[in-house]
Amino acid sequence: MRITLTIALLTFFTFPFGTQQKDCELRKSAEGIEVYTCKMEDSKINSIQSSFTVSTSIEALSEALFDLDNFHKWQYKIRKTEMLKRISSEEFVYRAELQTPWPVSNRDLILQVKMSKGSKPNEYHFSAIGRPGFIPPRDGFVRVPLSEAHWYIQVVDDHHIEIKHSILIDPGGSIPAWLMNLSLAEGPFETFKSLREYLADGN
Repeated sequence: MRITLTIALLTFFTFPFGTQQKDCELRKSAEGIEVYTCKMEDSKINSIQSSFTVSTSIEALSEALFDLDNFHKWQYKIRKTEMLKRISSEEFVYRAELQTPWPVSNRDLILQVKMSKGSKPNEYHFSAIGRPGFIPPRDGFVRVPLSEAHWYIQVVDDHHIEIKHSILIDPGGSIPAWLMNLSLAEGPFETFKSLREYLADGN
């Protein structure tokens, strides 16, 4: 059940790690999605590196990344979301509740998301940075203390996009690092597969 919780937390976060990554291992490769886990010099929790492509436009992808009400349709194990602060049309802070199996305590995340253009033509950067202290903890939930995420998006043409993705997240509580590391690949893989289906359906 703790492994299931870990998978639930590894959904849509990516991270340009300030600590050095090493010893990356391919953990899952299917349907054009590759997921690697990498050891970190300054953390017992492994990071995740992923890459995949989607057949869509940048406009449709951007809409999905900012459509808070429909995150549950493609982000793995997201149960509920709520807007906390709208900063601009391309930046906001929100809270997400995660499905967790009994008897593991429920988790919630506070994230500030933002999208901006990259340094090269047709490049974009989407970030989701944890803000655990933005609002007080709520009864019945363990606040995820660390999450930081970045999507590096390259538009190939009007209908194809390449995405590179990596993740480092600490779910808090008493889940040991070794147990987390057993289940790192499934959450990102299921999220990216669902995102493709969501976009293909025209949502």
